[in-house]
This record gives sequence, structure tokens and C-alpha cells, in this order.
Amino acid sequence: MSFLTPLYLVGIIAVGLPILLHLVRHQPKNVLYFSSLRFLEHKPHQTNRKNKIEHWLLLSLRALAVILLVAAFARPFFKNQDLKLASTQPQSQTILLVDTSASMQRDSLWEKALSQANEIIKETPPNQISVFTFDTQLKAVKPLRQSQETHSASSLEKKQNLLGELTPGWKATDLGTALAELAALLQEQAISDPTGSILRHTKVELITDFQAGSRTEALSEFSWPKELSVRLHQLKADNLDNAGLQLLTLDAESQPTIRIVNAANSQQEKFTIAYEVQPGKLEKSQQVYVPRGQSRVVRMAAWQQPASVPRIVLSGDQQNFDNHLYLQPPVRPNLTIVHYGTPAENSIESANYFARRAFPSTSQRSIDFQTIGPDSPPLLLTATEIHLMLISRQLAPDETEQVQRYLEQGGVVLLTLHDDQSTDSLNQLATHNADTTALIETVSPEINGYALLTDINFEHPLFQIFQAPEFSDFTRLKFWNYRGLKLPEQIPHRVLARFDHQAPAILEITRNKGKLLVMSFGWTPQESQFALSTKFVPMLNAILTLNDRAQNTPAQFTIGQKVNLPADQQTRLISTPDRSQIKLASDQQDFTETILPGLYQVESDTQLPPTRQFAVNLDINESQTEPLAREKLEALGVHFMDSDLESQEHTSPAELQRQAQLRELEQKQQLWRWLIIVALALLGLETVLARWLTGKSSATGKA
Repeated sequence: MSFLTPLYLVGIIAVGLPILLHLVRHQPKNVLYFSSLRFLEHKPHQTNRKNKIEHWLLLSLRALAVILLVAAFARPFFKNQDLKLASTQPQSQTILLVDTSASMQRDSLWEKALSQANEIIKETPPNQISVFTFDTQLKAVKPLRQSQETHSASSLEKKQNLLGELTPGWKATDLGTALAELAALLQEQAISDPTGSILRHTKVELITDFQAGSRTEALSEFSWPKELSVRLHQLKADNLDNAGLQLLTLDAESQPTIRIVNAANSQQEKFTIAYEVQPGKLEKSQQVYVPRGQSRVVRMAAWQQPASVPRIVLSGDQQNFDNHLYLQPPVRPNLTIVHYGTPAENSIESANYFARRAFPSTSQRSIDFQTIGPDSPPLLLTATEIHLMLISRQLAPDETEQVQRYLEQGGVVLLTLHDDQSTDSLNQLATHNADTTALIETVSPEINGYALLTDINFEHPLFQIFQAPEFSDFTRLKFWNYRGLKLPEQIPHRVLARFDHQAPAILEITRNKGKLLVMSFGWTPQESQFALSTKFVPMLNAILTLNDRAQNTPAQFTIGQKVNLPADQQTRLISTPDRSQIKLASDQQDFTETILPGLYQVESDTQLPPTRQFAVNLDINESQTEPLAREKLEALGVHFMDSDLESQEHTSPAELQRQAQLRELEQKQQLWRWLIIVALALLGLETVLARWLTGKSSATGKA
């Protein structure tokens, strides 16, 4: 038997102490001699043990009860085979977490980081070490599952070679995501640990410049384990001056608006920005004063030489890694909208009048609105690219065939129902190549006054812009007339909005790659308030954006940002700023290898001129190079290693492990509860026995 807290056994002394005090007879002090007794002979007091302890049984019960209580406080337990694990060395590991973000390119920060990492590797106990790097993502150079190898000179050299192959990149710093993902990995590892102490024996060595631009939002949604500690190795640059550039807008006239950010610990406040056409050749320079810790927005002069795309250069600080800004003027798309309606340019009673004005040309797009009347020449689909079709009249057979082909090619069509003839066009479009003979039926419902829209699907792209409570009120949109629709189940469709009579108002029918939107009402003032309401223009433009080819293609991105590419059946090549090429699959529509700042070109292997260009720049947060407040992470739960924990590290891990197993074993047995129960039983027996003896003595005395 062993005891978890053996010091409580000292309390057994309390059993013998009263007996000892009772047996010891002290001579009285301060003796006062009385005159009449001074001539008597002094005779020592004779002890008589039988007279001192009358009830040995009661004394034994009381002493045994005290002993049991003391033993209960000492937490006894019986050892078994599980304690053999206590003699083994618990698994300890060191996680080397190195910052490889863009800000680590300053001065000699990276050399300092490698030097610090090599020292940690040499000082690490010869058992386990793992190496991770982070920028916007956590990357495992030597993951946890490979941490069981034995330490040797060759393994040490191997780890140092792994570090030598690393270099800082251009991505931003997401310290919160790195720490949260690493802690989650350790928690998963701790689940399979039988001792349950792996987090306490794990040490995270964080090597970073700990800059203020680091993102920490991920830690606010993560519960940091209390047992896990982080030792921070904060690197300091030799020169603290730093300022960065951020592109805010670049209009169609190639006139950029940029923001200049100056670090809080910078010494410089006067900077120069200019276009750099060739290396070292600056034009249209401009002086800017930016106080430390603040930013300034500057609108530069327009660049009017479309032959070469310049870059903007910032000078005046000592850090060069964030002083360049690449520009790519946006491409103004030409969009074609075809309206099968009745041409009436100046009649406010025609649907064409409102539809044409709903799609104005802007600086971001050029609209070619074509109205196809009943007497207009037939439309040639192969002659131009159409981005949206509107139908507000009955289609001729050849026109119906053109719209069907357009839908099969992935086009978007909006059809409005205003009479029974338009229902025929809807049936021909909805049932084309469909395995059904059922037809869509329409009726003219009786409307008492007006109808309103209900059951609106705000998750659909058509209504997403109205999701906010201040825009979601459709009660002022009234409809005087509409067509009641009855769709057979064989035609797959989705109702996007209903009238308050539960009749479908707007529905979507998917036709292969295309989308057919049906409005059971017209938008002229004779039919509804739709064209005169504030919902009309946003909804029609939202329908236009359902066509992927009609959406504006951004041309400016930041490092690591995903670039959406248009669907293309041809294999494409991406030319990167370092003149390397990345080949894309024919169905690949996302490009994520934006790891270098500069200009990228999307090319086809069959066409030499690039089909698209886009610029990639550094995240402006990397320019905030002043130190991050350590208290900010501590407030999010991260436990940094302090002096108390350092002293705890010197305690033998084997001893800590043994103590942990002893506590676990004692908690399983819980003998102290049985001891207390037995002690209480003895005290009860002693009480009954004492009462019986007292009653017997009284009866004897009386007798």
C-alpha cells in the first residue's frame, strides 16, 4: 500500500499525545509551603496504571478511529501493474514554428531566424522535434508523425538542411490561424496519448518578427489549451523605417488612387512616389508627407502611355520589400442584350422603353441593347456574343428555335407573360427536348385591387441584394394583372417568389447549361408598378449577372488571392512574373498560385497574344512592421512561457508523469471513503459502549 499524501500520516502522533500527557505526572510548580505541614515527611506520588486508564476498549476504539481518519487524509492506494508506466519517460516534443511571411525579408531577419532555429535544434533534448512554417497558412516541414526518430548527428544535420532550404515568401502573416491549427493538431495527438500529458510536455518555439500587421482573428474563435505554452523569439530589424503602398482604385483613364502607410516606429515621414517605366527611370514623381503610424491617400497623375504598364515605386524608407505597386488597367467589357419586344422608343407604355433604360452603359461596361421586333431581321447567334435575352412578346417559330439554341449554349433568358400567346412561347421553350407531353397552363385570376409578392427566396442571386432588412420590403410593389401558372411536375422548376394568392410570380427553369426565368406579370405601368419601383433596375441587372460571361473580371489581386478564370475548353498557360509558365487543365477555373508580386498573363497554347492580364501585389498589412502587443494574444488565451514555467521545466518529467499516474490510480480506488466510513462506525460503537459503561458505573455506585 502507498499513500498519495503521506505527510498526513504525521497526524497519527495525535493518538499517542493525549495518552502520553495523561501518563506523565509533572511536579507542581510555585510550591507554597504551609506552616502546619512543613514538618511532615515528603513522600513521592506513587503511580497506579490501573487507576489511570479504566476502559482500554474505549481508548482503543477512539485511537483506531483517529488513525483511520489520518489514513484517509493520506489518500492510500494499492499499486498495480499500471504503475509500471510511471517509470517510463513521458513523451516530450518541441515544435519549431518559423515565420516565412513577406515582412521577414527585412534586413537580416531571416538570417537571425535561421540562427535562432539552429540553436533550438541543438538544445532540444535528443528525442523529438517538429518543424512548421507559416504565413497565411501553416505548413509542415517536419510534421508531428515523424517526430519519433532518435536523435543523432545525421538527424541534426538533416534538420538544419531542412531549414536551409526555407526562404521567406511574399504572403501576409496570419499568426492566429497558424497557432490555432497547430494547437488543434496537438490536441488530436493528445487524444491517442494514454498519459494525457503530451500538451504539458510540448513546447512551441515561435520565431517571428511579431509585426503589428499579423492577423489574429482566428484565435478569437478558438479555445487555446491551458496546458500548451509558447516561447516567443521576437526578431528585431536593424532599421525600423518602413512604409508601404496599397492600390485603392484604378479608373478607366488609368489614374490610380493609392494609400501610403507609415509604420508606427518609423523615423522617416517624407516619401516620394513615382512611376517606374524602366529600372531606375522614374516619371511623374510626387512628394508625400505621412506621419509615423498614419496613412495618406494620394491620387496620382493619369498614365497615358498604354504601350507599357508601369509600376509605382515608393522611396524614402530603408525597407524595399513593399515599395512597389503593379498596375493593370481594368478591361471594359462589351455586353449585348437582346430584347424580343415591340420597338417603341418614346412610349412609356411599352416594355422596351423601361428595359432599355435599365441597362445603361457606364465606365465599367458598355451595353449594346438590341430590340428585335416582329418585323426585324432575324438574329444571327454566331455573329455576336449575347449576354442576356428578354422576351415580352410572342415568338415566331424561327425565333423560338434561336432562343432554344441560346439556352442550350448556357444563356440566360427572361420571359414575361402578358397574354395567352406568350404562354405558347413558354411551353415551346420549357418543354423543348424534355421527356414530357404535359404543358404549362395559365389562367387569369380575379384580383380584387392588387396583388403583392410573398415567399421571396432571398438566397437566390436575383434577390440577394435585397436581403438587408432596409431593402427587403416589397409591400409597396403592386401588381394589377398577372397570369396564374400551373406547371406539371415533369418540368423541373424552382419558384423564387409568389403572389399573396399563392400563385407563382417568378420561377426559374433550368435548361441544360442555360437558365430560363419566367415572370407571370409584365412590368409596364398598365400591368404593375414593377418598372417604376426601385426594385426594377437592380433585379434586371442581377439577372444579367447570372451569365458568368457578363460579370466584370477584376484585374487587381493580392498575394495568395484566388483568381477566377472564365470557362474555356482550350488548355491555358499562366505566365508568372519570374517568366515561368504554369499549365492549367481545360476545366480549371481557379488559379491560386499567386505567390509572387507582378503581372500575370493568361495565354492559350494555340494563341500567342494573352487573353487576359492581372496584377498581384503585396498585402498592405505586411507594411505595419511595428511590434505587435503581446497582451493582444494573451487576451485571446495564448499562454506564453514565463519564469515560473521555466522552473517547472527543470522538474523531472518522469517524476511528473509518475505523480500524475499515482493520482489517477488513487482516484480510481478511492480507499479514503471506506476508511472514513469505518472510522464513523467505530465512533458510533464507541459512543454506544461509553453510554453503556457510564450507565453500569452509575448503577454500581447507586448500589
